[in-house]
Amino acid sequence: MRALLLDDHGDLAVVGRQEPGTLPGTTVVRVTGCGLCGTDRHITRGEYPAKRPVVLGHEFGGIVQATTPGSGVQVGDLVSVDPNITCGRCTDCQAGRTAFCPELTAIGVDIDGGLSELIGAPNTQIHRLDAHVSPLHAAFAEPLACCLRGMDLAGLSGGERVAVLGGGVMGQLVAQLARLAGAEVVMVTRNATRQNLAVDLGARSGVSLDVAEQVVANSGGFDTVFECAGSTQTFLGAQRLARRGGSVIVLGLTAQDDVVPMRPFDLVVQELRIVGSFLNPLTHARACTLISSGTVVLDPLISRVIGLAEVPAALRAEAAPGEVKIVVDPSQ
Repeated sequence: MRALLLDDHGDLAVVGRQEPGTLPGTTVVRVTGCGLCGTDRHITRGEYPAKRPVVLGHEFGGIVQATTPGSGVQVGDLVSVDPNITCGRCTDCQAGRTAFCPELTAIGVDIDGGLSELIGAPNTQIHRLDAHVSPLHAAFAEPLACCLRGMDLAGLSGGERVAVLGGGVMGQLVAQLARLAGAEVVMVTRNATRQNLAVDLGARSGVSLDVAEQVVANSGGFDTVFECAGSTQTFLGAQRLARRGGSVIVLGLTAQDDVVPMRPFDLVVQELRIVGSFLNPLTHARACTLISSGTVVLDPLISRVIGLAEVPAALRAEAAPGEVKIVVDPSQ
């Protein structure tokens, strides 16, 4: 079978690999869709810790090809794979803080992932999607699960003014979830295509960061600001958009060594709540339920579908203007 391998030197190439066997406690999945993520770019550039060599891809799902006892699914089922494998025994796992498990192993980061025609994954990581779901939509369960974690931390109750910084897939999903929670949502991104997409999907408006800051100067800040762009500029901008006593939920991932200047005085006087949101602790099943129900709109978020051979160029390049999500179909 074919897979996209990141080797010891940081080079990406499609290689031939042995097909996974049906080991006890595992399910074999033929991958139908794997999303390319900003984390994949960081890994490729050496900006995020990962094993090398490794087959990339942590946002994926597909059709079950083989099962073992306890899988809970059948051959032919459409499934999503939760990439974050935890021990289930430690204090953090028992408390529901699975993202902090000291034995956390991430598929596509620490072990071979979904940029492959076939993959064997532990039964514990397999989540079934309804048969009517597009096979490409299986690639959205992981980012949606991460967004649900951010929503849980935000604790929206309805009626809040919310700003979402970043019009990529995380920002578009968070904007939809915040709207479903009863918030008034403003999408903050410099790209007009992404602004318009967010408005089409329920945001009240789409503006650039400088315009959003002018809105704040004229009419007050936002109750909750979600930082989904993963840049130092938007991390600082999110704090300027929040009202006194407001919250900033940080989902965007910068390079590991990025630093920003901050004034503790402002943090205290503004009484800001700045919270990081990491991975998908106990939210993957909920994401699959939302996808199966059609509650979140996904088709407009797919910018293009590519094959494995096109992935190296896509990861080395910056996202094209207006691009939201590239989905890889390994069969192409």
